[in-house]
Amino acid sequence: MLMSAVLAVALGLTPTVETEAPQLVQVDAETIRDIGRYKQTIAKDGKTHLIGWDPMGRHYNISIDANGHVRGEVGDHVVSFDVSEPS
Repeated sequence: MLMSAVLAVALGLTPTVETEAPQLVQVDAETIRDIGRYKQTIAKDGKTHLIGWDPMGRHYNISIDANGHVRGEVGDHVVSFDVSEPS
């Protein structure tokens, strides 16, 4: 579920605002369906990579490091944010 939430935010399927404050993101079954299929791999450096095509046909390549920093490209856009499990 965490990877689906990361992808939903990166693809703009879940509303978020640009802020330094933590935000709680909830992803429902419909959003997960909109994400579609993606390939998940783990590189030698420990980063998780999520690669696929979004609902608008844009290619994406998202990486998540061990500290929860997310960075990647969605079409012509670059996304970057930090993620963590709720405490």
